[in-house]
Amino acid sequence: MTNLPTESTINGVLIALSRSFLQYVAESRPWVDEVDRGIEEQVQALAARQRQDVGEIVQLLIDRDWPIDFGSFPTEYTDLHFISLSTLFDRLQTGQSRIADRLAAVTQSLCESSDKQATVLMDSIAERHSDVGSSLQQLQQKLAGSPTQA
Repeated sequence: MTNLPTESTINGVLIALSRSFLQYVAESRPWVDEVDRGIEEQVQALAARQRQDVGEIVQLLIDRDWPIDFGSFPTEYTDLHFISLSTLFDRLQTGQSRIADRLAAVTQSLCESSDKQATVLMDSIAERHSDVGSSLQQLQQKLAGSPTQA
């Protein structure tokens, strides 16, 4: 059973996650001092966790015979190559906050449409996404306290 507005909304979340600033940063590999390499690896792990959520959304859409659109990265991201990870954290936080707001709105909309399967999925993604946001805050604080940032 395909519910056009529901699948379209879910695909919108897929685009938001798969083309998030976190995903862009993960793919562009910002400059990181050797001392802070562990922080960059943790950012990569958070991006990988987000890609797992993308995979779950893709599977739901495939199961519903929905044509998947991954979208594209916003062009304003292309100005952010060859800069340090420390300069990107505020943008990462802003991007994750936008996604959290979108997930909350979509979850509410799905709940109202009685699409239990999609609601459960979006709820669990929203919960994991909240963890990603908290982890980014912790990493930003850790990076700010690094000897390379002094």
